[in-house]
Amino acid sequence: MSDDRHAAEQLPSRVNPWQLLTAFNSSAPRWPGALRAALAIFLPGAVALLLGYHQEMFLIAAGGCAVIYGEGHPYRTRWRIMLIAGLLLSTGATVGAFVGSVAWAQIGAGGSQWWLMLPALFATCMATVGGFVQNALRLRPPGSFFIVMVAGASTMVARLGLDPVEVGLWTSVGAVSGVILGLLPALLSPHVPEHRAVLTLDKVVADFEETPSPTLAQRNQCQTALAAAWSALEDAGVIRGGRVLKPNQAHLVHRTREAQLRLVARGAELGVVDADAELLSDVPALVQANRAHIPLARPSRNYRVYRSMDWSSHASVTAQKIFLACLGASVAGIALGLDRPDWAIVSALLMLQWGPDKTPGQIRGVHRVIGSLLGIALFAVFHLLDFQGWTLLVALAVCQFGAEVFVVKNYAVCVIFTTPLALLMGNAVADPLGEVVVSRTAEVVLSIVFGSLALWFWRPRAAATDQIRLVGRCRKAMGSLLGALATRSPEGALEERRDLQYELLSERRAIQSVAEDHRPIAAARWEHHLQLQRAGYHLLDHCNANTTREVSIAEIAGLAEHVRATEADSAQQ
Repeated sequence: MSDDRHAAEQLPSRVNPWQLLTAFNSSAPRWPGALRAALAIFLPGAVALLLGYHQEMFLIAAGGCAVIYGEGHPYRTRWRIMLIAGLLLSTGATVGAFVGSVAWAQIGAGGSQWWLMLPALFATCMATVGGFVQNALRLRPPGSFFIVMVAGASTMVARLGLDPVEVGLWTSVGAVSGVILGLLPALLSPHVPEHRAVLTLDKVVADFEETPSPTLAQRNQCQTALAAAWSALEDAGVIRGGRVLKPNQAHLVHRTREAQLRLVARGAELGVVDADAELLSDVPALVQANRAHIPLARPSRNYRVYRSMDWSSHASVTAQKIFLACLGASVAGIALGLDRPDWAIVSALLMLQWGPDKTPGQIRGVHRVIGSLLGIALFAVFHLLDFQGWTLLVALAVCQFGAEVFVVKNYAVCVIFTTPLALLMGNAVADPLGEVVVSRTAEVVLSIVFGSLALWFWRPRAAATDQIRLVGRCRKAMGSLLGALATRSPEGALEERRDLQYELLSERRAIQSVAEDHRPIAAARWEHHLQLQRAGYHLLDHCNANTTREVSIAEIAGLAEHVRATEADSAQQ
């Protein structure tokens, strides 16, 4: 199937800006996790209020973001993900508060407003490192967004008169609350996340089949659900190395494969190209939809980070753009007398954090403007109604609920709910409302201006360069697998098979990016790309079909011919 599919696949079309603007990237039910996120704020916040700690509930709310990172993951891995997120949130808040205390102490003593460059540099470094790591590891949304938002906003809490250690401790209270609530449902049903992921996939594929003229956004929802289902089964320990490890849950694997085949068949009927839909989403494509085999696991974290340690890698170029946009927006804001550089930095990060292509990135900037303006308006409602104490706590819980519902669906809507939290953490409720509205809006505009400059003009041909690098990595991975097969069975070469699959998926996404921004270059490379993919998957398919037996020298020689053919084809272009 994969060979025929590759032979027929056409160069993906450019994305439709309107579809990007209005797309909702997931149809999975989010309200159970959203309710847990809201309770992670409300319950410890209520205790804090009863004990007389009113300002601290903002910090509890910040730590409660840890629960968002665990949603959708099986409980077998969820605890670890939420624990890491909670530690990063608490550490970021503590360090940010220390940095902010120095800057505001100097300003309070009559120092220059340029002392705000200290928190600006801190938040910029957080955003840059976060952007690199999330793209190198190919994490799912929200990536580093909430961590950078909390760390940046914590540089402003010195104005609340809180000690940095207290800031970290109260943020930890929220994080612990989030971890507990995120794991609590496991006591009732320990396998709900993976079951729900498969059910969601089945539903969205059924809807896709029944709709006479489905939209590209619907196709994207199917691909997102497919990736989520395989990822959930892997994290739950149901599958590994292309095999089923838990026979009692094999029906989930069969159902996922069946839905995948139905998706391929329906896409073929409609003439839908997989690559067209993938550009609508921030969810990394860790599976290839047109293959019926159980996908292999992702390579180790060290492997994924190491392979991104290149000046032209997607992760590196994304980090470079984030650094330039964040630094430019914060310096311009301080020069204009604005006092929340973290606000501009988080706005620029939101636009650039996944290393989008030019049109998707610009649409993300529009998302940020729309979401921020509506979010500021929501904060204005809190301010005008003089929300305090219990009413403010309820409002924060509702905002956290909304953020969790929309964080993987549409960032414009998500930002509406995260904006009040970021503003309240900086004690904006004590500032004149008109000043807050004007200043924060100006900082959003600056972030979009500098984000757009970085998006369009910083190393515009880097994706084309990276695609060539990834072609080399694919060939190297094929050579490593061939070498491993000379001494081991395909089952013993699982690591090499896994790495090759990952490189093939990476190269495929890279050529899609080139097709979006540099179409003539992509057109010239397209046939070689297809041949490379055919050779790689031919090698993987041979391993899948002969998992336990030794591969003969003659078979290895025949497989090597396919690899050498890609090198000859490359030399001709």
